[in-house]
Amino acid sequence: MSRERKITLVMGAYFLICTLAMIWPGAVIANRVEPMVFGLPFLFFWYVLWVFIVFIGTIILYRWEYAGRS
Repeated sequence: MSRERKITLVMGAYFLICTLAMIWPGAVIANRVEPMVFGLPFLFFWYVLWVFIVFIGTIILYRWEYAGRS
């Protein structure tokens, strides 16, 4: 298996896990008001956290895809 194919599979699994964390079953796990995190109910914090994690993954994928190009 080529290196590009492996990275594609890893990043696909990464984004699938992030997506599942934001919908069922991830939202069921986080569906509560307490504890408050940074003044947000836990469910809102859960969504903000996963959006940030997806953002970081997108940056990593972009930098890998366009590495060395000007």
